[in-house]
Amino acid sequence: MLSVSNLSVTIAGMTVVDGVSFDLAPGECLAIVGESASGKTMTANALLGLSPGRVRADELVVAGHDVRAFSDRRWRTLRGNEIALVSQDALVSLDPLRRVGREVAEAIEVHEGGLSRGEVGERVIHALESVAMPDAAARAQQYPHELSGGLRQRALIASALAAAPQVLIADEPTTALDVTVQAHILDLLAELKQRGLGVLLISHDLAVVSRLADRVAVMKDGRFVETGPTSDVLANPQHEYTRALLAAVPVPKKTSPTRGEVVMSATGLTRLYGSRVAVDDVTLEVRHGQTLGIVGESGSGKSTLARLLLGLERPDAGAVILGGEEWSALSERDRRSRRQRIQLVDQNPFGAFDPRWSVERIIGEAVALGEKSTRGRILELLHQVGLGEQHLRRKPRELSGGQRQRVAIARALARRPEILICDEPVSALDLTIQAQVLALLTQLQQDLGLAMVFISHDLAVIAAVSDEILVMRNGVVVERGPARRVLVEPEHPFTKSLVNLI
Repeated sequence: MLSVSNLSVTIAGMTVVDGVSFDLAPGECLAIVGESASGKTMTANALLGLSPGRVRADELVVAGHDVRAFSDRRWRTLRGNEIALVSQDALVSLDPLRRVGREVAEAIEVHEGGLSRGEVGERVIHALESVAMPDAAARAQQYPHELSGGLRQRALIASALAAAPQVLIADEPTTALDVTVQAHILDLLAELKQRGLGVLLISHDLAVVSRLADRVAVMKDGRFVETGPTSDVLANPQHEYTRALLAAVPVPKKTSPTRGEVVMSATGLTRLYGSRVAVDDVTLEVRHGQTLGIVGESGSGKSTLARLLLGLERPDAGAVILGGEEWSALSERDRRSRRQRIQLVDQNPFGAFDPRWSVERIIGEAVALGEKSTRGRILELLHQVGLGEQHLRRKPRELSGGQRQRVAIARALARRPEILICDEPVSALDLTIQAQVLALLTQLQQDLGLAMVFISHDLAVIAAVSDEILVMRNGVVVERGPARRVLVEPEHPFTKSLVNLI
């Protein structure tokens, strides 16, 4: 299916892929793993004729075609027909102004002209049904924003497979999905592989790799540093970088501090959006120096609950108590004067920062809300999160994902809060950076006595940081308790299914 020898990609004089070689057989999955900027996606782009740089190779064969001298026009006949791509973010990849059926139909019409409208429609439904899309005919008439994350990803896979390619490149196809939807997508890819599809999987998630890949290539700084059968590489890594990746996999928290005083509580919280119940009668306590982990699928009500705790939305029933006051009943003016006590660390700091501002201004603005903004205080905050003076003048785009998340944490700490609400703060980070951010949050909690509410769809991450765990599904807390008990002896069937996926 693929035969690559000594592949190199150079962009603006910098080599981003350096001497990569591999083969891919029918019905086989090869996974390329590594941190962000290791060269994984640039390798995939070279195989699709989409590289922004200069591509050189001793051999570059895609589905029997030597593509080294292909023109853009020749590549267009190959993409979708012989080799196709499923990317990480289906909401971005699918046209928001086109119905899902039209998106899938485009690949069929481009590569298989002469079909009648009815024949194309039948092929679209068949393509959607082949990826286990429920009620495929109805879904074909919907727009991407009307589908859940898992259904959007299925629609993207259907679009990629509509013209029956021989090779599928799956570039982080499950990163944005919760664990149960992720499992469904991986099962689907495994079934397609059994039908003879060659799959090149790009991922930083070793759990995903272990479930799907036959062979693994570990990539660092544009090179493969270790390759081999998946079971061998993961069980007995030879290269120090591979060992570092495996060491970064989250492990359950071993000890919990003595139960501190309650700094925030909620009783009977309910939030309605029209007739839909987003949060249904939720009660919880947040304690000084401890972490309450909240886990659940997308749409389970986790982020709505976070907004209620932050005072960004009012509950339709129930109350949030902060520092002995009914926080949820205060006016916006009164909440604003007390908001420094509770701060948010969001999933996407890049979207939360003004791209024109420097790090110094981003943090300085938050400092100035509570005290005189000084360079010394800004540097103190940067040092707390492992950054330094050299980062002061950088803009968000000049920072790595992990550095941006550290700046977001520094900004949250600027008001000297008692509570941090962390809403999916590491879901977009690769394993080693994720481990660094989790370690940073744990250390800050110990140093500053912070109470934390940590929200995630990833139970492995929740297990690594939490003292107490709430499991949510469809707006309801289906299980709660000390982290060790929930992880070792789950009682609810949904919790058991999450634990089995770790």
